[in-house]
Amino acid sequence: MILALEVLGILTMCTIMFVSIWGFIIMKQMLSQLKYRNYLVEKLTQYMYFLTKKDDGSLTKTDNKKKE
Repeated sequence: MILALEVLGILTMCTIMFVSIWGFIIMKQMLSQLKYRNYLVEKLTQYMYFLTKKDDGSLTKTDNKKKE
């Protein structure tokens, strides 16, 4: 009976260790993908902002020409 409990305890510890290690690896990969996605979204946001500023600048130049 004691031997069965020891074997069951060892199997439980090995299972928990296996799940914990894989959980850590998966969470690390998810975090790196999230950081990369945030980087891409930030670059896209900056690009869109510069495009709108560029368009606003060209619109004001044409508006000034029309006023003259």
